[in-house]
Amino acid sequence: MKRQSRFSLLIPAVLAAMSMLACSCAGESRPEPKRSTAIKYINMEVPKIVLPEYKGKRYEAQVPDTLDMADRAALGINGLVGVTDPDADYEIYWIAAFQCNPPHMVHDFNDHVQIKFMEALPLMRVVSGSREREEVDLRWMETIMQMQGPNGLLYQPVVGRPWTRLGVYGDIPKDAEQFTEPYFNGRLLGAIAIYYELTGDERWKEVGKRIVDGLAAVVVDKGEYAYYTKAVYVMNEVSDPNTVPDKWTTMMSGWIVQGLAQFYKATGYKPALTLSGKLARHIRFIGGIFDAEGRFTDIVMHFHGHLYPLLGMLEYAAAAGDWDMIQFTRKGFEYGIVNMHSSTVGFSPEVIDPEACSEICGVADMIALGLKLSLAGAGDYWDDVDRWTRNQFAEGQLMSADWVPKMIKDLPLRTDLPPYACADNVAERCVGGFAGWPTANDWHGREGGAIMQCCTGNGTRAIYYVWENILAYDKGKLKVNLLLNRASPWADVESYVPYQGRVDVRVKTRCDLSIRIPEWVQAKDVSCKVNGKDHPLSWNGRYAIVGKSRPGNVVTLRFPIFERTTTVHIQKKDYRLILKGNDVVHIDPEGKNCPLYQREHYRSSTPRMRKAQRFVADNLIQW
Repeated sequence: MKRQSRFSLLIPAVLAAMSMLACSCAGESRPEPKRSTAIKYINMEVPKIVLPEYKGKRYEAQVPDTLDMADRAALGINGLVGVTDPDADYEIYWIAAFQCNPPHMVHDFNDHVQIKFMEALPLMRVVSGSREREEVDLRWMETIMQMQGPNGLLYQPVVGRPWTRLGVYGDIPKDAEQFTEPYFNGRLLGAIAIYYELTGDERWKEVGKRIVDGLAAVVVDKGEYAYYTKAVYVMNEVSDPNTVPDKWTTMMSGWIVQGLAQFYKATGYKPALTLSGKLARHIRFIGGIFDAEGRFTDIVMHFHGHLYPLLGMLEYAAAAGDWDMIQFTRKGFEYGIVNMHSSTVGFSPEVIDPEACSEICGVADMIALGLKLSLAGAGDYWDDVDRWTRNQFAEGQLMSADWVPKMIKDLPLRTDLPPYACADNVAERCVGGFAGWPTANDWHGREGGAIMQCCTGNGTRAIYYVWENILAYDKGKLKVNLLLNRASPWADVESYVPYQGRVDVRVKTRCDLSIRIPEWVQAKDVSCKVNGKDHPLSWNGRYAIVGKSRPGNVVTLRFPIFERTTTVHIQKKDYRLILKGNDVVHIDPEGKNCPLYQREHYRSSTPRMRKAQRFVADNLIQW
């Protein structure tokens, strides 16, 4: 049996268990996490936290067994909470290594990418309704308030976390017991904004406002622009106005720009938008990582490191209505497309190097940029998003760990694991996470490494971006942008692609309905039925206009779908792909460790169906 087939059989069982857990947790009292007594926070008093309720409608539906972002979100929760350390206040392990016996995870300074998990985890709960292991959310939310210093910034403790001095970017003085990072604070503003929106607890708004004010006090402010001069600061330290930041520090400011803009949109706190704009203008005009046309000026550097400043600038520009900056980010995004090794599947290299593995951080960023630029009216990138989501991104999520024992069965047992390592059931705990170094045909592409948890944080957030924008409802108009499965308050989308060129939209609310057809379909070949009866279509670009639709209507669009063969050149190799629609259904040569695109079942025109646990949240987050 092919590996992907085993995945398909595994997922329903995993999700069913999650659903049962979600239902049981909904009626239980607040979960009680473990709390470390060794870690010394700047505030040792544990605050009383209100968890989001994640209320919504739950029901079963028979749906096509095709890519479903709600399923991926539920599985993603396992990847987010599974790699945490209960003895260290559920701090994540930064690196997971599979190609060794035993597989293990390791703590170091880079555990700070947990801030990405803290943003993604509540989003995955909104999508799936899963309440799995909410003690992790609770302890993370508590520690945010415990880290807030008198100047508003969040200070990470050193005492009780000795690994924080390993692999550090920047200097932590030997006698420091606390340190702060503008990057850490800025990115975490996104999670704080989500907590505020989901709970309505005004304390989160106040925590975020104090962080914004603290960030403004530390920055070098030149009026029109502002910047931070380094990564790590100790208590009461500010940026040196006589120091010019290096390019990596400038890149990292992209997350601060985005978090500030997200917090502004959630709360209306104007100083957040002001500082976001100043940092964005420094990145664009002064920072030296882009030229005037958005081209990367140092393309041997980190590809993801250029993309997230673009994403931050775009978030700011959308919030501020800065069309000129939106256009600048579009140019940078299109430069990124040209420099991707394969836009066909969404392969985004870790660095711009012909031999580099991919990195899901970059794939996720490109998907996010394509979505947000399309929503901003700066271009039409829906087909790019569809291709990248269905292929490199979807294949980059770890769906099963059953192949890992086979990969390491002949390796000698290691007795010299790194400091602060964990070897307890590691591969299974990482299921739902995202590959750090995949190739075009293999999930485990680089010897030794498996997951950088930054990829899991960015990958799971991108699940939300895609899920949220499969359809859009505004003032009585419903648009289906992507032909992927989605339950919503307005309609349920059931996609038969790539088995068949067919999508069913089950309408729940009175609306004007339009459905976007993919780039490989011609309008003349599209037919429509409403409740089994022929229905005429009009057109607005790629959107088929169905028109007035009532609750209970089932709208079915059909169109031809076919296989085609193409060759892509990635990592100095030629790969022969068979695509059906936008989905790669076969790749040659096949991968070695965990081969990608084991999708022979998709080549059939008879769709496999499955019983899905649907959840429609009462409180949706526009993210």
